[in-house]
Amino acid sequence: MESPYFYIIFSMMISSAALSVVFYMAWLNFGRKQHTLTWSLAFLAGALQWLCVLNQNLFATREAYLLLESALAVALVTLGLRGHCQRTQCKHLPKNLWPLAMSVYAMIAWHIVVIPNVGIKMSIVPAYAAVTLFMSAWMILNYRKKTRPAEWAAVIFIIIFALTQAVSAGLAYMQGPTGDTVFADIFSHFEFLTLPAGYMTMSMFIILMMASDISAQMKKLATRDQLTGLLNRRGFTEFGERAFSAAKRAASPLSVIMTDIDRFKNINDKFGHAAGDAALVHFARMVSEYRRSEDVVARVGGEEFALLLPGTELRDAMALADQLCAKVGSTPMDVTGIGMPMTSSFGVSAVSEKDASLADLVLRADRALYRSKRAGRNQVDLESSQLMLASDGKLKPVSSA
Repeated sequence: MESPYFYIIFSMMISSAALSVVFYMAWLNFGRKQHTLTWSLAFLAGALQWLCVLNQNLFATREAYLLLESALAVALVTLGLRGHCQRTQCKHLPKNLWPLAMSVYAMIAWHIVVIPNVGIKMSIVPAYAAVTLFMSAWMILNYRKKTRPAEWAAVIFIIIFALTQAVSAGLAYMQGPTGDTVFADIFSHFEFLTLPAGYMTMSMFIILMMASDISAQMKKLATRDQLTGLLNRRGFTEFGERAFSAAKRAASPLSVIMTDIDRFKNINDKFGHAAGDAALVHFARMVSEYRRSEDVVARVGGEEFALLLPGTELRDAMALADQLCAKVGSTPMDVTGIGMPMTSSFGVSAVSEKDASLADLVLRADRALYRSKRAGRNQVDLESSQLMLASDGKLKPVSSA
């Protein structure tokens, strides 16, 4: 009957091969993200390493086996770290980690061939793994301002796994140059107790992180206009409702500007839909120029756009709309080398006590937009339900007119 270690190693080999396929399929089917391919190669190296361990009796010398097995282990650890570098777009580590890996491998080879030392040779890989795991956790935590729950879970377990690898490195080193049998036995038991579980569980958490990435990407696709890169109507509504609720709770200002391109159909009819798309992108870029970090610009219809301005009074929103109207009118769009003039119309509204939802605010701005179009286009109109523009240029309540 085979040693129990045989079944553990065989299971690790099969699981690593399966994980390599899983990550490769993820690379093929979910946008060909470079880190997924890197992790596929990492688990392939792991599968080959376990295969090497299972067949160590086939090697001509013990040294040949140790050199190959160590090379695969270093490759696995390095590719794992490289995958995290790629996913988090880390700029603090060198893009090419292979010189580091070669240095680590050179130390291992030195203590296998030149000056044999069992303790040092056996401790280098788990020590290297512990360091790279701590670095991976650091990169995940520093990747974005708000770490996702899946990333927190992965970081916690990566740190736990790194600590077990650090302990393994210490136990391995305590074997000494000749491999003290007592510490060798303790090291072996500790490795087989922690490594398989840590290895597999960490891979599951990495898959969970990738699933959260895909979920976030799908949510972004669902709330973004693919042509202009702005929020779409759904994204505008989701963000706007939160901003509206916050404004009502704090009794703070909130304004909305609705705008669209004048005679957009003529652009499509005269120059084609490609020119129409270019006009939308051109217009989106201009209406986004004066956006603050807290403002939201969205494409909510065919050629209709909305600006949500938290903390902005109606007078300031009117001034911004006037600026944008003038900017669009003075910036022709290039169509096949010809400067095509473009104008736009605007409607502005501000939150009031009577508003029950964002829709009320948007509806008034929409009505103002259509009034500006009926009045001749290329102008800004103010909501007429509560405020009006007096002859002296000041805003005052309609009731006092």
